[in-house]
Amino acid sequence: MGPEAQLTLDAMAADFVVDLSNVMRDDRLCGSRPVDLRRFLDLLAALVAYTGDEAVQVYAVADRSLLRQPGLTADEKATLHRWYERGRIEVRPGADDRLIELAETAELRVISRDNFEDAYREHPWIPGNRDRFLHAVSGPGGAGVVVVPRIMPTPPEWHISRKEEESRLLRAGMYDRRHATGARRELLTRQWRCPRRDCPMFGDAAAVDQPVPVYRQGVVRCPTHHEPMADIGPSTPRVQLKVRIDGVSQARFMVRADAAVVVGRAPVEPGGVALASWLTPSARNWISRRHVELSWDGTALAVRDLSANGTRIRREGTPETGRRIGAGRPWRLRKGEVIVLHEGVELVLSGRAFVFENPAQPPAPRGALAEEAATPTMIRRPKPR
Repeated sequence: MGPEAQLTLDAMAADFVVDLSNVMRDDRLCGSRPVDLRRFLDLLAALVAYTGDEAVQVYAVADRSLLRQPGLTADEKATLHRWYERGRIEVRPGADDRLIELAETAELRVISRDNFEDAYREHPWIPGNRDRFLHAVSGPGGAGVVVVPRIMPTPPEWHISRKEEESRLLRAGMYDRRHATGARRELLTRQWRCPRRDCPMFGDAAAVDQPVPVYRQGVVRCPTHHEPMADIGPSTPRVQLKVRIDGVSQARFMVRADAAVVVGRAPVEPGGVALASWLTPSARNWISRRHVELSWDGTALAVRDLSANGTRIRREGTPETGRRIGAGRPWRLRKGEVIVLHEGVELVLSGRAFVFENPAQPPAPRGALAEEAATPTMIRRPKPR
């Protein structure tokens, strides 16, 4: 049976769904070329050996950039285009969403080295999964390919946020995967102005915290009006933090390089972040009105304890109680560390550097809490039922 006979776009007939681009670009498999069709052909042979079925059927999904990959030979390009035109492979702008969709709806096992971390929040069954994912590895002595099951990783919160950001930047053209340079920092650290002066995101009255523009055909464009935009200067470095209560993210807020932010039960400073609406009586009694001051220098977040009862720093994902920081002395927060104001009340640094949600005000607190509440800058998120 030839390889084309093993390809199908009938999800009910398929035995596996394969990330075609991921397999062909995996230089840990045969050969040293950046992209090689032989890796996929070896995988098809390996699946026959893995299942014992000569007629094993594969649903292959490729991202569109694969068909334009410069490293492909003329014969490889012709083969891929023939498969596409004959309805043997599916080609999409991005393959990941389709792979996960087929894994869920058709219960197909996925063959890919991708961890799909940007999909973890929407698909919580993925992290730690032991039976739905496989990947290809080199055979004995580097000959051919062998298929092996894999256990999906369970990464820390900041890592998931970073992968989500990478996906958003890719869709906006603001992440250069082809040249492996990553985020287009030279564009993402600038402010932009749309020629439509009334544009809500990039017009004359647009807020300081602009969303991510799009980069198309070598030009920065407005995502709403699709017109080229003017560079109006550098943007202020900023970072985003999450307020996490009992493991649930309830709010987000920004810290900019030009102004420190005070967080507590009900800080009086303009732009302070008030937590009173989310706190239990025990937490309200413990957390000071002005508990911590946060400042950002564009590289690291500094935490200064202002409280009466102290602030702790602990590693994400560990049961440890953490280390108490000295009162009034700045602590430079490291990657993977969490700021603990009270048991179950934490401030978590986002892994994102450019893609942020716009903060908004929560509902005003009622009763005795209303007397304490300062104007916060955050998003209220309902707790899951």
